Amino acid sequence: MSLNATVFEFNPFEMGSFDPTVKGFVPTQYIGSNFSNGVISDGGKCVAGFDSASFVMGTSSSLFNIFLFQNVSQIDSIPGFVADTIVSILSDLDDDHNDIAQWAPNPFHQWSSATKSIADSTELALVDGGEDLQNIPLTPLIEPKRNIDVIFAIDSSADTPQNWPNATALRATWDRSLSPIANGTLFPPVPDANTFVNLGLNSRPTFFGCDPANFTLGPGQVVPPLIVYIPNAPYTAMSNVSTFTSTYSDAQRNDIIRNGFDVATQGNGTFDEKWPACVACAVLSRSLWRSGTPMPSECANCFSRYCWNGSIDSADKGAYLPTFKIGNGTTTASSGVDRLAWSFSLTVAFGVMSLAWALLG
Repeated sequence: MSLNATVFEFNPFEMGSFDPTVKGFVPTQYIGSNFSNGVISDGGKCVAGFDSASFVMGTSSSLFNIFLFQNVSQIDSIPGFVADTIVSILSDLDDDHNDIAQWAPNPFHQWSSATKSIADSTELALVDGGEDLQNIPLTPLIEPKRNIDVIFAIDSSADTPQNWPNATALRATWDRSLSPIANGTLFPPVPDANTFVNLGLNSRPTFFGCDPANFTLGPGQVVPPLIVYIPNAPYTAMSNVSTFTSTYSDAQRNDIIRNGFDVATQGNGTFDEKWPACVACAVLSRSLWRSGTPMPSECANCFSRYCWNGSIDSADKGAYLPTFKIGNGTTTASSGVDRLAWSFSLTVAFGVMSLAWALLG
């Protein structure tokens, strides 16, 4: 999908978009009500019950349909005639647009700020946000009105042929920030895919947008948040398991969760015992800049190690085939991308962040 597509977001309070194509939100509790230009008509009723996590998760199922459509024939355990049948069914669904989530009634029907295609429709057609390559939901978070200082971007995308991330999602958001639909919202520059792999930025944490002075601000623009990019990498386990893997042994599950812990904690300090303090520095950096407070020397050392310095190495050096970063892992390599471990590692990362606050003072 085009990067000019409207990005909608859901949260417990409201659903909508900051994009100029909508620029409006509806209360999540009453999202199933029949709104017209943001108002329920006289005699109309408030409808509740659409604020369900299952509906939001189901909205993303179109991405699985596309992935299955493209890859079902490559799954060894599925006989050819079964794969052909699945492709036929999915093709019919796609032709009829039945693999797209239709939110009805459209809460932005006749909404004055919405584009004609959205405002005139009685239904709102939504698909997974990753279909324009923004696999990490960064766009809603960099909105200036949110006043966010730092974003921890946990990347478990399957970008390389071996299904490891190379920051395609970051580049998609960066590219989108250069288009009119971004409405002047800024995003830190990021390098190309080969540079990410060649410089090892896809195997360790990297900070983007470290120096606010590097941003040239136009009218109404503000410095974007600092991006702390944390990619999936094989510290102690090959965590690039397939999306189609529906069951795991307890041992493999534990290996993957441990790998997520090692990613979030830098091997529990194996690679950098100051990592917790560096996380705290990332959290505080924008506050230090706004208040004119000199950066502590420890933070300066952290930024010299983790901030992308603008170096480029775009040469194609062949397939990226990582080995274990810590000792010997026990999980065999496979294709795809792990989701469970990264949900866990995100939780651990914020635990580390809390600890870092205490360590830094």
